[in-house]
Amino acid sequence: MRLLSPVVLVAGLGVVAITAGLARFGIPGPAPAPVSPVPPGRAVATPPAQNSPAFMPAPRRRAASVPRAARTAYSATSPHWPQIRTMVTDFRTGYVSNGAQRSAERAWAAAHFDFVLGGDAQVYKSLNPNIRVIPYALDWYVVLPGTKKSTSIASGYYDDMQQWFAAHPQYQLEKAFLHTAGSEPSPETRVQFVFWGSRCWPINPGDPGARAYLADRIRRLTANADGVFLDTHSSGSFGTALGKTAIAEYPDRQAYQRDMVDYLRGIVTAIAPKIVMINTGEYTRPLDFAMATAAGAVHLERFNNPLTQAMPEHWNWVDSLLAHNVIVELVTLDSWDEANSRHSAFATYTPGNYASSAERLKMFELASYYMVVPPSPDRLFLDLENAWKVPYDKVWLKAQEYSVGHPTGARRVIQTGRDSTGTGFKIWARDLDHALILARPTGAWKNPNYGDGTAVTVPLPDAQALRPLHGDGTLGPPVTSVTLRNSEAVILIR
Repeated sequence: MRLLSPVVLVAGLGVVAITAGLARFGIPGPAPAPVSPVPPGRAVATPPAQNSPAFMPAPRRRAASVPRAARTAYSATSPHWPQIRTMVTDFRTGYVSNGAQRSAERAWAAAHFDFVLGGDAQVYKSLNPNIRVIPYALDWYVVLPGTKKSTSIASGYYDDMQQWFAAHPQYQLEKAFLHTAGSEPSPETRVQFVFWGSRCWPINPGDPGARAYLADRIRRLTANADGVFLDTHSSGSFGTALGKTAIAEYPDRQAYQRDMVDYLRGIVTAIAPKIVMINTGEYTRPLDFAMATAAGAVHLERFNNPLTQAMPEHWNWVDSLLAHNVIVELVTLDSWDEANSRHSAFATYTPGNYASSAERLKMFELASYYMVVPPSPDRLFLDLENAWKVPYDKVWLKAQEYSVGHPTGARRVIQTGRDSTGTGFKIWARDLDHALILARPTGAWKNPNYGDGTAVTVPLPDAQALRPLHGDGTLGPPVTSVTLRNSEAVILIR
């Protein structure tokens, strides 16, 4: 999670890139992503006139064929809506001091989310019997005593580990840790690193005692839950922690990676049929893919980021995970407050086709979900708010509730060109039963301009007349074309 993970900056790689190297983990290459090429003969878009409307109204004769009322098919128990699965990280309600407010916030969350990371499982299950709830935990490293306030078995578990090994003398505690090369194993020679101000010891993933202890600890932790979330579980996390340190137990670092993947398979077996979800963040290396497929569920922190040029590659990555039956949580980077701040990356991020900059950002994130959702959304969860300062109902995008149906084809590029700033662009499209999804990922990191001057006109395919879906769930009048700025998307309702 954002508060406990090291910062990761590596951009996503495509499906082809992850294929190399998977064989050493015993995993077949992913299936090709469902992407169609640019149709031949498609005209290049030109920027609209400055005074042009964002949406081009349709001829009146077409309006009668377009639905006027918002469609939603809601269930009080999960799944709440047929077209989408929603998820939230609840690191908030446990800290709300007012009991009535805490109860009200949890009731609202249970009525809107299908999956909760963190939070009180017993309370959520009483409100929504079908909701999934998993606790947060650390696993491949232990925080040194005295450097972390928490002593729970979820994260500050060294005392518990010592007691367990004392009760299981067939295993040796010291063998459960990694040590610097050329030294005798002892607490003084354990490898150390620092994560977020805490000194840590990495666990030896190949040691039978370490594996047995971690499996037992996670079984206890998940006794009343649907599984477990294991944080900081990416190739980048291991690289940051271990660096180039010479390790006595692993002179071959690839052997460490293989043991880590095998260890995860063991945890899955230990708590089956419960869920093991790992946080691989933005990393998309073969090791990340191997761990994700071994665990069976993955939290893609910061991955659903409309401001990254790598968004098409991110979609390919999600395709690959879903093709291997991995449960995917597609997680945002920026909060509503950050998007509306008009600071830093959002200095030029105008509202565009929406009422606010945040609505524009979140509608892109929703469109991004629909770009990759399979015919059944059961294994793809959307998390639009990875911050916990305000109640979740205050940052709810009601457009999630609209019944857009299910995909009827692959996403495809329908238009390419350059905008008035000289930035190249591609317009991606995907058809759903009741909607057309259009998205324009950002064209270049070197030109962080998302303003109105980057807008281009996009005629709707086949001269369709469709109604734009707003963030509040309402519909605009029918249109036959739209304008899309750098990093902007629209959902158009049939």
